Amino acid sequence: MKARPMMDRLEAVFDIVPHAEAIADIGTDHGYLAVELIVRGKAKRVIAGDVHKGPLESAKSYVTSQGLSSVIDCRLGDGLQVTKKGELNGAICCGMGGFLMRDIVENGPEPLGFYVLQPQNGQAELRQYMVEKGYRIVKEIIMKDMGKMYTAFVAVRFDCVDTYGNNTSYSIHSDDALYDTLPKTSILWSVGALLAKEKPALWNEYVDFLIYQRQCALDGMTVELSHTEKYKQLQHEIDELASLR
Repeated sequence: MKARPMMDRLEAVFDIVPHAEAIADIGTDHGYLAVELIVRGKAKRVIAGDVHKGPLESAKSYVTSQGLSSVIDCRLGDGLQVTKKGELNGAICCGMGGFLMRDIVENGPEPLGFYVLQPQNGQAELRQYMVEKGYRIVKEIIMKDMGKMYTAFVAVRFDCVDTYGNNTSYSIHSDDALYDTLPKTSILWSVGALLAKEKPALWNEYVDFLIYQRQCALDGMTVELSHTEKYKQLQHEIDELASLR
């Protein structure tokens, strides 16, 4: 079977994955990313995990069709609990909520050298958790796929920065430690402090999207709710976001 192309958002994530001996693709779905990690030399071994039997069977079939069953191990189970201590250097999680990703990292058998995370929500809480766990966020990206905006980031354990902190698409700089001194109340935890500094090509469109989300929430509130703390917070965030353009 001919290799299947990945969605744009997975292709963007692939670009920022550090090279490593062994990587887990958690929530592998059909296994496309797991296969590309091997074929394009990002990893020598991959554990492809999924909590759902149907997608995992599809991933197994695809891996087999590519002749990669000896280097890609498809496992059914919950998050990184399908792995054992000492098996991995890093892990990738895409297409799920930030709170779930936090739980996956927390419940894994050991703190890995790096994580590549593409949260659908809970970005601030996930970033704060990773920094509190001793990780440095070294790269953040924005991508657009089928009309939707996505972000992803690479978090590297402090003692592994020299090993995994440099990549063909980015390298470590002294200002990558922005999160170390960032106030917990800053909206940059949600938006992405490195993105705000770098302002990549999709930056203004991304900020406009975040403002639109909050404005829709405000527009949906009744007059009675217009004096609540929630309303004031949303308005404050809109003003903060507008200043980031």
